[in-house]
Amino acid sequence: MVVKEFNNAQAYLDDYESNLLQNEPVSQLILFNAYKNKNKATNEDELFGTVLDKEEAPVLHFANIPPYNLTLYVENEDKEKVKEATEHLVKHLVSNNITILGLNSRYEVGQLFINEYKKYVDCTFIEKLGMDIMVIRQSNDIKPAEGMTRLATIDEVKIITDWMIQFQIEARASEINYEDALHKAKRFIEDNKVYVFENTEQELVSMAIITRELVHGVAISNVFTPEKYRGIGYAATNIFYMCTDLFCKGYEFCTLFVDKKALISSRAYEKVGFKVVDQNYDFQLISS
Repeated sequence: MVVKEFNNAQAYLDDYESNLLQNEPVSQLILFNAYKNKNKATNEDELFGTVLDKEEAPVLHFANIPPYNLTLYVENEDKEKVKEATEHLVKHLVSNNITILGLNSRYEVGQLFINEYKKYVDCTFIEKLGMDIMVIRQSNDIKPAEGMTRLATIDEVKIITDWMIQFQIEARASEINYEDALHKAKRFIEDNKVYVFENTEQELVSMAIITRELVHGVAISNVFTPEKYRGIGYAATNIFYMCTDLFCKGYEFCTLFVDKKALISSRAYEKVGFKVVDQNYDFQLISS
């Protein structure tokens, strides 16, 4: 096998965009980062690439964009090829002194990578979060909660910021700076990416945000309902109306990354029409 790397996102997309688009919801992390960086000049710190088999067909795609984790996407499902490709990638990274800060991948692929990487580097990987990648392409009929879904307005930026921070805390994410969150919330609202749900008393009771626009779909995150409003169906109803609106706008799918431990949320999304299509685990690297 051969590792083919690119220090230019556009060059990587020129060769492999069509491959990634074949399974866009699962390859979205690499695909989105490539789109975000495609207009940049060559950068030695930003690395995209593939591991090719003997027929020069991609087995494994990777992206290493500091300060984010190394991200892996499996294109070929042959277990032996995946194992060999993972071993080749590890050797390539180590022999070229390429630093990684952590890993995002399927669990099984992550374990292959970690076991191989620890043969060369004295370190520990800690599993931080396991998520299901869920996708909806057509909404189910549901009994919605009473109220209405609408786009957030700029005068609601403070509550959206507070909810974003609370969501990140509950999702066990890294510490968030309030000013950074405020800036993001303002930008999301101005770009019409924040959907909120009002109950019959005209109180804001739930939100969801489009955090990644892909080629054929969107990724939704920051799905949050304050604790006193939970268990009524506000989040599921908001997601239902949000996805319906996005389908009407021409998007083919919506996707969510859902904590594997959040069983209640997963069941609510399944009722709306979401299905699990893959998984993504976050492993933090700690140097010894």
